[in-house]
Amino acid sequence: MAAAEPPATYRPTLGLGWWARHRHYVLYMVREFTPIPFGIWLLWFLVEISRLKDGPNGFYAHMSTGFVIFSAVCLLFALWHSVTFLSLSGLIVRLPLGDRIISGRPITVLFFGVWLAASVVVGFLLIWLGHA
Repeated sequence: MAAAEPPATYRPTLGLGWWARHRHYVLYMVREFTPIPFGIWLLWFLVEISRLKDGPNGFYAHMSTGFVIFSAVCLLFALWHSVTFLSLSGLIVRLPLGDRIISGRPITVLFFGVWLAASVVVGFLLIWLGHA
């Protein structure tokens, strides 16, 4: 008796630009791309911090137009990534309050508030320590 062949499975073929067909997919791909330039900027920043061990002569301020534009783009990417991530927090996090669970909107507002508070504290510390 011959063995039966396994049933054929459907395997859709997607082209390279499958994600460009719908706005939702484009925004998703942009969100997934945003950490890459920001990570490059952070690595660059770590290199500059490591050069401080040589004193003031080791630090080279990158205040060129290109670096400023790259930093601004990285800031926009970081903000986009943060806003989209925190917007999902109400769907992901469930906080129990007694015998019920807090709905999503207050959690999202709470997370945005914590983000704002942390940004203010870090900004204050950077400014305060910069004047010291």
